[in-house]
Amino acid sequence: MQLMLVPVAHISKKSAELAKETILREKPQLIGLELCRERLEGLVRGRARSMDIVTALRHPTSALMFVAQQALGKWWHVNPGSEMLEALRAASEIERPVALLDRPIRATARQIERIPLKEKFGMLFSGGASPFGKKMKLSDLMEPENLEVLLSKLEKDFPVSYEVFVDSRNRYMFRKLLFHKPETAVLVVGAAHVPGILKLTKESEEKISVEIAR
Repeated sequence: MQLMLVPVAHISKKSAELAKETILREKPQLIGLELCRERLEGLVRGRARSMDIVTALRHPTSALMFVAQQALGKWWHVNPGSEMLEALRAASEIERPVALLDRPIRATARQIERIPLKEKFGMLFSGGASPFGKKMKLSDLMEPENLEVLLSKLEKDFPVSYEVFVDSRNRYMFRKLLFHKPETAVLVVGAAHVPGILKLTKESEEKISVEIAR
């Protein structure tokens, strides 16, 4: 398999452009997206900014994270999920199938609730402190070497959160990708998932050549 990874920030205009340009250029057999069906339906119907009250009450941690992402999207003047919509449009333009690879959002929400309170409060009151000792631009945080530092700190300080948000979803998406058995694929995922997926390709018994879109 020839795999092109497209690392994106879910609130970045540049990421949306990169996803579209890469798909149109590569014209792969399959486009894999970090989406589940429920999230896709919400994006297509324009409900990316909503969360039903039942889900919010049952999964308050997920609700808080959802609100935070919406606020960041408003700050940067881009809707969360815009990069996935651009990928969908590009796939439609070249008439290629799309695979929804991420774990169902409700399943992830249930996993979030098992994160210890100590970790939840730790993440809440960390204030987003940078391990680099200074404020950094979103583009800087997307660089592989900086991502490695951030992910290493997350895994060390909040191991259950890391397993829920990053590691378990890496494995889930990679298994689903292999299930489709494409010869060529473009995978559009949050940048935090790229190091883990790269590691999985190296450990896999399948022959997979990987590139990262820039």
